[in-house]
Amino acid sequence: MEAPHSEPQQAPSDLDAVAEAHKSWLKSVLGLGALEAKLWVASSAQLLALMCGVVFLILTTWLLIIATGAAVAWSYGFSLVGILLTATLITFISAVVLLYLVKRTLEGMNFTRTLDAIIPTDED
Repeated sequence: MEAPHSEPQQAPSDLDAVAEAHKSWLKSVLGLGALEAKLWVASSAQLLALMCGVVFLILTTWLLIIATGAAVAWSYGFSLVGILLTATLITFISAVVLLYLVKRTLEGMNFTRTLDAIIPTDED
């Protein structure tokens, strides 16, 4: 009569083994995901630092182009006030163009299209 008692005890241990195997598998998958996320964060930080350097160099180059133009204009006898006003105007127009490009890019970043593709609404 002890045999029927041992079979029900055997079933939970099999279930526990399957659950433990699934936990181990899930832990390894999540560990791989965490490792991938760490690599992405490190790469993103490095890319951000490089982009800051690029932006700094582009800004410096732009200012040197304006300064070179101002020096050439000064050597041809233009007034200093006129040169400074022209440089200010060029810088302002450049900022307006960049602002327009930022606005256009932000308008293009419509995340509702992705959301609608994943979860369609009744209106569609």
